[in-house]
Amino acid sequence: MFNLFNSIKAVIICAVISGIYTLYISTRSFQEQLAGEGMEVGKIEALMHYSTLIDVWSRMLSGWIPLFAICLVSCFLLMAWIRPPEHTKNTHGAT
Repeated sequence: MFNLFNSIKAVIICAVISGIYTLYISTRSFQEQLAGEGMEVGKIEALMHYSTLIDVWSRMLSGWIPLFAICLVSCFLLMAWIRPPEHTKNTHGAT
């Protein structure tokens, strides 16, 4: 079922899912690093803390690209595997 509309949907879905996953994993890592230093903070607080110290976004985006590529390839393979349903014939007695 390859067409332009399905391809655009696949790109958008892969970008959103990859972005959310990367954000979650990065903030969890920051939280664990701060917990190792004795600071018990939430994920958002850990992200805010590290965003003042280092360039967080370039560090997070470097892990996003391979994940996005894997997700996009898997979406395209799924689209190639799925076939559209066959149209059934009208069997209500119409000629």
